[in-house]
Amino acid sequence: MYFSGTYFHNFRNLYPERREWSPGFNLITGPNGSGKTNFLEGLNILSGWGPLEKKAKISNLVKWNSESSSLWGMACGEERSEMFASLRARCQLKSGGKAIGAAEMRGHVPVLSFLPGHMSLLKGGASYRRYLLDMVGALMSVSYAKILRDYRVVLRQKSAMLRRGRDARAADRLLSSLGSWLWTARDEILKMIYTETENFRNLLPAPMDFFFVRGGGGLDEKASDDFRKSLAGARDKEIASRMPLVGPQRDDIKFMCGGIEASCALSRGQSRRAVSAIVLASSLVVERRLGRKPVLIFDEITSELDESGRTSSVEALVGTGCQVFATTTDPMASDGVEIHKMRDGRFL
Repeated sequence: MYFSGTYFHNFRNLYPERREWSPGFNLITGPNGSGKTNFLEGLNILSGWGPLEKKAKISNLVKWNSESSSLWGMACGEERSEMFASLRARCQLKSGGKAIGAAEMRGHVPVLSFLPGHMSLLKGGASYRRYLLDMVGALMSVSYAKILRDYRVVLRQKSAMLRRGRDARAADRLLSSLGSWLWTARDEILKMIYTETENFRNLLPAPMDFFFVRGGGGLDEKASDDFRKSLAGARDKEIASRMPLVGPQRDDIKFMCGGIEASCALSRGQSRRAVSAIVLASSLVVERRLGRKPVLIFDEITSELDESGRTSSVEALVGTGCQVFATTTDPMASDGVEIHKMRDGRFL
């Protein structure tokens, strides 16, 4: 699937214009503040993922002195779908003129999006690594997104109980079922990503191993028993700290190179190349499950890469056959890449 055309009205600083897109690699270049990231954010919202910053208010995305914003896109590929998003205090999504939810919209055009922070997958915080697993999981299965949402609701309830000094064991019973399901699903997703990295061995600066780490767990091999035992073992600490210490909200991934954590073994440039391989492997996992190629979105794709790293990363992305939207402040020419220049919120 791919976006064949877009039109954004009263969105951020973008000039309202209809734009047609290549089904291949679209590189958006321009100085800082030209609107490159705003355009990517519009795609992210239109595809059902919401703002790039998850805590951003929808009303703040509307152009100053305007009451509302509208985003339109046409998706082509295995099917043809007209997509629409209306932004006021909330975001309302439509496809084919009918209102739909975010999970259903994500099914029309599967999108994997990565900010510069997410590209710090190896050296950044655990939340970036959980984000990768959750993106892939939500695209592969509607159940994954629903169970993750339900888990977060119960987790907030438990957190409130602990802060008030109340017994949280009633919430634990629900968390145990939902959390152990997520543990199993995330472990399986990571194993699939690991398998697919073999297809991008030329991007990896060194052989790597991946390990899923259950948040606060590790007392039993079976996920459901591990969750139950770990909750029981951490109960006194949770009461003392007044916060949940066991569950998917604390999950992580260990990336290892020759027995050393990749964050220590690799330079920043090498890490970026390794992350590119992991991201591309993730896109293959989604494609094999859905039977459709996802759209890949990258902000500042060339950051921290030398010329060799840029070339190999771009060649690998072009080779996937996926539609790619990527931004950079450093123009670069490469076979298979269509360049779109931006300045002051409009394409030149």
